[in-house]
Amino acid sequence: MKSKLKPALVALVVAAGLAGCATTPPPVFELPQHQTETAPSELSAWWTQFNDPTLNALVTEALAHNADVLTALQGVDQSKAMLSQARVALLPDVNLGLNATRRNPSDETAQPGQNGTSTVYNGGVSISYEIDLWGRVWKAKDAALANVLASQYAREATRAAVAAQTARSYFALLALDADVALLTQTLATRDEAMKLQQKRVTAGAASDYELKLTESERAAVAAALPQAIAAREQAEASLAVLLGRSPKEVVEGRVARGAGLEALSQAPEIPAGLPADLLTRRPDVRRAEAQLAVAEASLGEARRRYFPSLSLSGFFGGESLELSNLFDSPARTWNAAGALLQPLVGMARIDAQVAAAKASRNTAEIAYAQAARAAYGDARAALVGHRSAREALAATQQRADSQNKVKELTDKRYKAGVSSYLDQLNAERDRLAAERDRVTALQNRVNSLVTVYQALGGGWSSETLAQSQ
Repeated sequence: MKSKLKPALVALVVAAGLAGCATTPPPVFELPQHQTETAPSELSAWWTQFNDPTLNALVTEALAHNADVLTALQGVDQSKAMLSQARVALLPDVNLGLNATRRNPSDETAQPGQNGTSTVYNGGVSISYEIDLWGRVWKAKDAALANVLASQYAREATRAAVAAQTARSYFALLALDADVALLTQTLATRDEAMKLQQKRVTAGAASDYELKLTESERAAVAAALPQAIAAREQAEASLAVLLGRSPKEVVEGRVARGAGLEALSQAPEIPAGLPADLLTRRPDVRRAEAQLAVAEASLGEARRRYFPSLSLSGFFGGESLELSNLFDSPARTWNAAGALLQPLVGMARIDAQVAAAKASRNTAEIAYAQAARAAYGDARAALVGHRSAREALAATQQRADSQNKVKELTDKRYKAGVSSYLDQLNAERDRLAAERDRVTALQNRVNSLVTVYQALGGGWSSETLAQSQ
């Protein structure tokens, strides 16, 4: 029976060894051609390109106090602690112990002179160590190390997203400021127009129809103004929450303003091409790559469970019936042992663990490929959106300039008796709409810049990552 079992066991170990050494290569992507553009070096702190100290301060505040960023930092600390635990598993387990046992041996098994109840004291140093012959523990350490890298990239992706969201929220607040200012100015103009029409009706120079038109136009602006003010208050509170401020500051505090949308929209242009290093610049792609490495190492660790394990143990100390004599020379004792264990019945459990690890590895590979696809999709959409926003702003600016000119000419024609009062009101209404659309176009313009910066992997740098390790 032994002669048949031994060759089978050897074949099993060899097969397990071949399975443990097998690794799946990472996916290779077919990348777009003509990736000759180099991403701007200032992408790591892209918000400084807007030349607004207030924006710089807000982003700095968010990166220091935002809840998502702080949570990501804790994730890094947790992964580092798991790495330390994996490294400790490579070392011998050494313990210092002191035991006391009260016993009453059986009369049938007791040695001569050991009848009756006695207390045995045992103390010393015990050592146990599993020799990592097949690299299973090292693979677990490699998985933990890759997990640290993945958590660091996750932190950088979170920081980049928070920086972008802070900028967008700040731009939205500035846009609402501009909208409130437009509506306030227009309401004051409508108030003056209504007073003038009331005087003209009293003097018989205007009809009630013209007065009611004036009142209707004023009411429309008066209704829009409180909605814009409420939206601004809500946007300011949301930005304060994003910055990680206290509840008191969220309710009572005010977010500082710096340069307006006009100045911010003058930020430098961005190269229109796709950078060749896009995949290495995106922290989310790097995180997916690191998670694939985690899954690959975990699969290798699971496969190595097929191998026999070799464990060594030893003890050096003393054993005595009296505690005071425990460490005397006559009480000194030691032992050493070794064990070689090959799983047999547990093979089915190892098969399941390997199958689960392989599925996790395949899932991580799919996620990595999807992250790469999404990176190029984001970059393309961002560059197209940037070009569209720039062209839309130019057209909207031209429309606003034309409507201001139309309003000026209509006022002159009305005073000359050539145009009706309704023409004048229509011109004023169209001018307000064009100016509000222009504010929206300015906001879209600066938001599109942020989207491009983020899509190209801005908001972090490998130097910053290295300094945090």
